[in-house]
Amino acid sequence: MKKQWKLVTLFAIVPVVLAIVLFQMFSGQGSVPGMSTHESMTETGHEFMIGDEQENKPISVTSDGIDLKFAAQPMIHQYELATVKMNITDANSNARLSHVDWAIVVKDPQGNVFYKTTTAHSHVGMMDFKVAFPVAGNNTVSVTTSSIGTAMMGLEPTPKGRTHTMISGSLQGFKTDPLNNFGARTFEFPVYVETQNNMSPLENTSGNQNVQTSTIDSVHTIAGENNGTSVNVQVQSQSNIVAGKPSTFIITLTKSSDNSMITHPDLQLTAQMSNYTISQSAALQGNPTINGAIHGHTGVMTWSPTFPTGGKYTISIDLTPSTLSNYDWGYATTKFDVFVSQSNDASAETTQEQPVNTVSILGLESPFFTPNVLNVKTGTTVTFVNTDATGHTVTSVKPGTTDPDGIFDSGLLTAKKNTFSFKFDKPGTYEYICSVHTHMHGTIIVS
Repeated sequence: MKKQWKLVTLFAIVPVVLAIVLFQMFSGQGSVPGMSTHESMTETGHEFMIGDEQENKPISVTSDGIDLKFAAQPMIHQYELATVKMNITDANSNARLSHVDWAIVVKDPQGNVFYKTTTAHSHVGMMDFKVAFPVAGNNTVSVTTSSIGTAMMGLEPTPKGRTHTMISGSLQGFKTDPLNNFGARTFEFPVYVETQNNMSPLENTSGNQNVQTSTIDSVHTIAGENNGTSVNVQVQSQSNIVAGKPSTFIITLTKSSDNSMITHPDLQLTAQMSNYTISQSAALQGNPTINGAIHGHTGVMTWSPTFPTGGKYTISIDLTPSTLSNYDWGYATTKFDVFVSQSNDASAETTQEQPVNTVSILGLESPFFTPNVLNVKTGTTVTFVNTDATGHTVTSVKPGTTDPDGIFDSGLLTAKKNTFSFKFDKPGTYEYICSVHTHMHGTIIVS
């Protein structure tokens, strides 16, 4: 009797359970175990929908014989330190390119820049960096790559230091690997960032006090790993350091013995408050550094992180010489304290208007010069100011070409000599470029 009762009960329950399961599946309230109802892998441009999240997938773009492979961390959440990896190759042979300069700009969905460097360099075609994305949504990584030919910022690069297609697979193959003076290429890549439901990691940090001192100009003298060596590391901010706005730092390396510039150093730069890191360039692994670095051909580098809140931060600098450096200290490291003003601090909001008839040289990324087109009257003197740590020139050229016309040429503008002025006595349209990075162009219209 008990056995019959169990069978009756079982036959009564099974249809009910089956009905509930079918109802949930078709009404979207349930799913097959292990698979989200959204996991149909619907491709949306550069992302896949997985559950309620979007996954960044690798992207490969080819531009006039140059291939750039881009891979952001597949799943990125707001405030999380996320990894970005890039790889530049010759599109025909798929061989990596040696010695390529990079300008990297990261923007939030509203177009605000929150990370930038114009002095990154890859020795063997790879470039990595890490950054915490403060705003959820569709962010953008803009990359300008440029080759190194026979002239570079007033220096004569050795054949080993020029851009080659690494058919041999080694930097030591530069004698047989073909040169690849591809000029410059600009790429843009989307990066999707998920909303973080929790508060920013910095909101409960004790270091978030309001501070008044918001600039830095400091020099540390540090001993090198090799006996008897020491390096001067200078960090300068170009303006007040304000939370929520890009802050540009100029890092200069010199020999402690005679204060002469150290050429071709590799740096890893890390910005953090307490245990929270907001950005970090690639680790210094091997010699030369394999995954790219902040690099100073002439010993001067720029780096522009954005600090999300006010307070005390630490900038850690690890530095090694590359195989092209004129000084070998081995390895050294130092730290600088940086005080950041709150964005609502009136004392920090010092708006500096650009002087009339002044052109700022921005660097490798568009628009290169600002204003890129300047209208002036006959007899006006225009001053060009290099605001980039990388050396640039202002060289007039024949219309629509990169051929100098001899009207004006600033020579190399560096951190020590960064201004050039020219008086325009005749009406006309004057086109100019940077003769080191010929993709950088601007125009002066004289009436």
